[in-house]
Amino acid sequence: MATMVTLSDEELVARCKLELPGDTRSYEVLVQRHMQRVFSLVYRIVCNREEAEDITQEVFVKVYNGLKKYDQQAAFSTWLYRVATNAALDALDKIKRRPQAATPSRRPDGAEALDPLGSQPSPLAGPEDSSIQNELRNCISNVLKKMDRDQARMLVMRDFEDLSYDEIANSLGAGLSAVKMRIHRARLAFQERFSQLCGRIYLNFAPAGPSNKTGSNKLETK
Repeated sequence: MATMVTLSDEELVARCKLELPGDTRSYEVLVQRHMQRVFSLVYRIVCNREEAEDITQEVFVKVYNGLKKYDQQAAFSTWLYRVATNAALDALDKIKRRPQAATPSRRPDGAEALDPLGSQPSPLAGPEDSSIQNELRNCISNVLKKMDRDQARMLVMRDFEDLSYDEIANSLGAGLSAVKMRIHRARLAFQERFSQLCGRIYLNFAPAGPSNKTGSNKLETK
């Protein structure tokens, strides 16, 4: 196992294609390497720990079943996070259709990578500030629920996963200029819905600093 840990994702995927289902060691290294980031990404979208745990398990089952067909034209991590994004957005669609959506769980103590805003509250922040930040995270999730599916996916890939425009274009098999335009339109749509649904929260949250973000350093809410 120690030797396999030093292998690249691409080398591990090549071994998986030869060894699965009999030998799962290379696959287990891939899971260990990417589990936390996949969980973090999914949690940012659904804003519920139990949902995120279930979806993360589902993602790696899909990856296990799909590795043989994965053509490696895009980086493994790009393909993996696209699978995770689609699974999380599928879950949002289901949550949206529920008569009463589950209450988002609180961020687990010490789980820094699970923060949907991509940052931790200041250690000096009072209970009111923490409450506003929790409200903001939940509101971002609600905005994603109401957005067009393709626009939500573009936002997540660019502003949550921090994929480059080239990586997104390669992943989707689309032209670079078209991808840039789709992301621009998705951000405009996000900002419009965010203003409608979360304007009051953002006004309370905004004084914390001169530059206020929602999902990352790119996805602005002003």
